[in-house]
Amino acid sequence: MGRGRYPARLQVLPPSAEIAAQYLMIWPGREVYAAPELFPLLCSAALFGNDRPFEVDIGCATGELVCALAAAQPEHNYLGVDIALKPLYRAVEIAAQRGLSNVKFLQSDMLLAYGRIADASLDAAYVHFPAPLLRTRQRKQRLVAPALLEHMQRTLAPMGSLSFMTDQPDLYTEFLRLLAGYPGLRLRAVEEQAAIRRDLLASHYQRRWEARGRPIVRAEVERIPSSG
Repeated sequence: MGRGRYPARLQVLPPSAEIAAQYLMIWPGREVYAAPELFPLLCSAALFGNDRPFEVDIGCATGELVCALAAAQPEHNYLGVDIALKPLYRAVEIAAQRGLSNVKFLQSDMLLAYGRIADASLDAAYVHFPAPLLRTRQRKQRLVAPALLEHMQRTLAPMGSLSFMTDQPDLYTEFLRLLAGYPGLRLRAVEEQAAIRRDLLASHYQRRWEARGRPIVRAEVERIPSSG
């Protein structure tokens, strides 16, 4: 999700019809709400026609992170989702320039898109530097909310992971508070998190906040396999 005025300042044109057909899906909120079954499942089989591991970047903005992941792991499929369309034009531009065939983008309210993610279909999900939206009137728009963890508990495959990063201590505290209510999800220990290389693939916001000297906090969460 965009932070500040960065998405509004983007100078980018919509992709051509051919490129949009390959990379970009636009889901009108009223239509998804009224008839979600008319929209494809968000999984490798439906989006890419194969059974490769599937990962999603929630609030992907201009797509630097998800495109870097797609380039680094061509054997995985990726979906970037954002509620704002203009940043996704830049994300599509990046993917097309790099010739990436294992990434797509979806413009949608994530609250509507969650329900189209197939059960246990996600190898990994990323929520990196979401807009804090800490005011009471903004709570319905926040990504860090019970809906996120409810659906991660349902859609992550056993041992699948949710990667959360923020420069906002209050948002991190809220994430950990909510996480305690979902026994199917486990916070990985510090030493386990240190072994994960994903933070080397820094997004625009990670580079931006690091350059300003802001402390960045991170949580890597794992889906616990069912004992049944």
